[in-house]
Amino acid sequence: MARENTLTREFLRHFIPAVLLNAVLVLGILALGQYLLIRQAEDQELSAIRNEFHQLTAGYAQQVLGAASALAGNPGVMTAFATAPSASQRTQLGAESDSLYRVLKSQYGQAVVVFIANQHVLYRANKPAFFGDHIIPRPDISQVIKTGLPVANLGLLKLVGYSVSGVAPVLSSDGSVLGVAQVSLPIASLYGRILHDIPGSGIAILIHHSATSPDDVNEKTLGNNVVSYVSSPDLQEYIAQHPHMLHANYSGIARLKDGEFYHLFVMPLTGYDKKPLGLAVFGYNVTNTLRIAAITLGASLILSALVFLLIGLNLKRFIERRILAPVVELAKRLRAISLGERLEQSLEQTETNEIGILQTAAERLRKTLLNMLSHIKKPG
Repeated sequence: MARENTLTREFLRHFIPAVLLNAVLVLGILALGQYLLIRQAEDQELSAIRNEFHQLTAGYAQQVLGAASALAGNPGVMTAFATAPSASQRTQLGAESDSLYRVLKSQYGQAVVVFIANQHVLYRANKPAFFGDHIIPRPDISQVIKTGLPVANLGLLKLVGYSVSGVAPVLSSDGSVLGVAQVSLPIASLYGRILHDIPGSGIAILIHHSATSPDDVNEKTLGNNVVSYVSSPDLQEYIAQHPHMLHANYSGIARLKDGEFYHLFVMPLTGYDKKPLGLAVFGYNVTNTLRIAAITLGASLILSALVFLLIGLNLKRFIERRILAPVVELAKRLRAISLGERLEQSLEQTETNEIGILQTAAERLRKTLLNMLSHIKKPG
């Protein structure tokens, strides 16, 4: 019995590490599969949001470009630009543009319709009583005046923050550029559409770089950055606590105050000069995805453990019954034969493998010993 226990312990000493190693490998493959599935789901969501953002931005650009070109080609606007700046000029520009402004504002919450000549504002729909404002020279306006062709850009406007602007030239009768008509839509409303169109994308924030305090008292600072738009105060607080994420193309998982997990990623926004102007931070809820993955992985772990346990128990039983038991019994008989005991009892061959060969050899040894003893006992 002691020898049987020794063999069993020896078997288990080699068997258990082998089983554990195989279990680790299998579970590692399962975990890797789960991770790849999660990443694939995340990449699909991320790609969907990016595509939605670019498609809506392109749609905004097409809309504002068409609206600006229509205003610039309006005979009333062209006539107003040909006259000297005056109250009557502003009245005429307002009459030609106010209906468009009201439609855009009701649809997008905010809009800009403005006419500019010689770097000065002739009329601004959202501030009809204000005129003569000198604007900082902008590459898009300079390009339109130089080429006579309309352009659309994504940039940062003091009035509405980030916006998509369409700028079109107002031409005189001889084809020279008198000024420009500009229509702009804020992309904060674009965020609203993304959040509505893509389930789970419940947080968004726009940030632009600034070393000074914001001009708009409604804006909030985030270090040396200004928050132009935010749909989630929890996200704003998270960014304030983790400023390292504020760089282009950041991607990571965040747990917000509400206990939900979000996949955050950052898209750089470029201005008229093609230089980085700020950041757009998107997030979508991955709590259910992670929960399902955890449940699936946990179930896989339990199932794998049960499978390995059953395999181990069955293999242990097989080894003990088909290998250890015959070997132990053979060892007992050989020990008895070596002591001259049970020589008359034949040793039955119960196996057809190598153990059976040993049993046959032991039986021959028993017969040989009996034969030798019979000759020794015969009288000389």
